[in-house]
Amino acid sequence: MGKTIVEKILSNHSGQDVKSGDFVVSDIDYVMAGDAKGPKSIDIMREHNLEFNLEPHKTDLIIDHFVPVQSTHWANDHKKLRDFSIEKGINLFDAGSGVCHTIVTEEGKILPGGLAIGGDSHVCTYGALNCIAVAVESIEIASVYNTGKLWFRVPETIRVKFTGKMPPGVFSKDLVLNLANQLGENGANYQCLEYTGDSVSSLSMDARFTISNMSVDMGAKTGVMESDEKTIDWLKSWDLNFKSIKSDPDAKFAKEITIDVSSLSPLLSAPPAVHNISKVSESEKKRIDQAFIGTCTNGRLEDLVIAAKILKGRKINSHVRFYVAPSSRKILETAMEKGVLKILSDAGATILASACGPCASMNGNGLLGDNERAISSANRNFPGRLGSKKSEIYLSSPATVAASAVVGEITDPREFLN
Repeated sequence: MGKTIVEKILSNHSGQDVKSGDFVVSDIDYVMAGDAKGPKSIDIMREHNLEFNLEPHKTDLIIDHFVPVQSTHWANDHKKLRDFSIEKGINLFDAGSGVCHTIVTEEGKILPGGLAIGGDSHVCTYGALNCIAVAVESIEIASVYNTGKLWFRVPETIRVKFTGKMPPGVFSKDLVLNLANQLGENGANYQCLEYTGDSVSSLSMDARFTISNMSVDMGAKTGVMESDEKTIDWLKSWDLNFKSIKSDPDAKFAKEITIDVSSLSPLLSAPPAVHNISKVSESEKKRIDQAFIGTCTNGRLEDLVIAAKILKGRKINSHVRFYVAPSSRKILETAMEKGVLKILSDAGATILASACGPCASMNGNGLLGDNERAISSANRNFPGRLGSKKSEIYLSSPATVAASAVVGEITDPREFLN
């Protein structure tokens, strides 16, 4: 019987011939420790007198969730990360460098065939680079810092095939929202979502990251894609050697799903959960108070460019607060050079630091009051995610966010893009 991508990668990293359901102890190639889980992992190491035995280049410390810092508690945690980076010789991406997952993918930190862990649920973003990346808690980070290894139960794989040509106004966010509608929030529990098909091949790397990013929001352990020329082109500036991994033709999948994207419309995720999906056209005319483009899901350069095409020469509605947070400093600088940020600013957007921003109510940016409604390019919309539990968060593509910001109501972006 052939193997899936995740079975092959965990076999390679454990030195065993494994299949789904097996338990393995695997060597870890890379550890991402951010300001949400990293400080506690340092505490655990010190409390238990654990030695730091990982090669420093195999990990990074990244400050992105609590930026700008809003309390002395988090300020002290940031100091803890800075001190630890100096003590152990670990590279630190300080506040304003960007969102952890964007940094890791654009800095060539993990390669095809690799195995990574990270202290944030959306570490599965890296799977678009043909690797396996799994979210962990602080105690697992501390363990890998000490041993370089971690145990896993090899997950089954659901193969998702996207076929057909995407219609105008439909983007990768709409593809993954459609899948979330089919699977539900727990439909892929402890499984690997393997994305394939000619529609995926046609997508840019920016767009692919959006899809792999939201694997966890369907309950998946991780998500993964095959590598191709676009993947290689993304990584070639780092002059790195790697071997691409593909599932065997006779690999066993728990389920196979085929989605014809040619019939899709722009989609919207309504509160209280990601899988609560409808067509944007069915929710039009809902007044919004806030719009946000950013996060590890949709804060990349391509997302900002799409928004700028809609907003050029236009103004956002007078009753809408519109925030934009480029997901890395590199993206911010490129967007400035290309005039993208000027278009957004001229339209009335407030440009925030390259950080998580109004994705979760952690730093005071973009909190919602009672009975307020936001539309966001983020990945979660449960009650209280952005302040008041009486507020509402709708999720969509950056195009839908931008169009809605102009009108002041949830709006189908196709009338602007046409």
